[in-house]
Amino acid sequence: MFKEALHLLTQEYSLILATTEKDFQAVKEVRKEVFSPKYAMSPELLESKGYLFSQDDKQSFLYLLRHNATNRYVGTVRVFFINEHTAVQKMPMQKDGNVQGIEHFIQKLPIVEISRGALVKDLPQYENLSALQLRTILTYGLMVATRINFILYSYSMVFSIMEPSLHRILKRQGVNFEQIGEAVEYYGIRTPFAIERKKLLRDTEESMSQITKFYLKELCQNPENFWQFINNNPYLERSDIQLDRICQLFKEHGDDVDLSILLDDQKVDLTA
Repeated sequence: MFKEALHLLTQEYSLILATTEKDFQAVKEVRKEVFSPKYAMSPELLESKGYLFSQDDKQSFLYLLRHNATNRYVGTVRVFFINEHTAVQKMPMQKDGNVQGIEHFIQKLPIVEISRGALVKDLPQYENLSALQLRTILTYGLMVATRINFILYSYSMVFSIMEPSLHRILKRQGVNFEQIGEAVEYYGIRTPFAIERKKLLRDTEESMSQITKFYLKELCQNPENFWQFINNNPYLERSDIQLDRICQLFKEHGDDVDLSILLDDQKVDLTA
């Protein structure tokens, strides 16, 4: 399955950070297609409740999954972050999901919550993959998008409130979140999980490193839109982001670069 995932997620599909109004509209359209039947709400009601776009989305990295042959966006995921500058200092799972008793996990900033994952039902078919296998790979792809973000920005902890099925999929891929609270009723049963960022990156190095490197190398080749997004975000500073360090490592080591060096708290001398 790994070979299929590598091919699909680098050739058939593309992971894209939303940076423009057109991208943000694509995020809304994917959410509308997925959440309207899932939660039995009209698009208008979803809009009014902030399911299509909200204040939290302005404090997030939003990723899209695009099917390249049709240029159609089929998935999205949100990486909501909290640092000392952010307007909102509680995660969506605390505000919207009413998860209690996790304050001791969130003392060291910045932290991040993975949320608003959405994957459309109507997907292209492949002869050698079942519909379930394809959905599993594309769900895995959305997790790779968040891994790319964790390498770019040094969060301390990663949080998510998940349905049981999503937790099972991620666990099979070596993504070993730990439960931090009781399950809650939030449009179905969902359970809060967390994992230390360095542990998550190490645990997924074998399964996700090649795809991660592919996208980070692409970003190094065309970083302008990304840096513009960072510069325009009121909660982020260029110095928060490790892209310059990453690009230097690619220059020095090529595709064999060991990105685990980025887990070291010591800074790389970019002038050497």
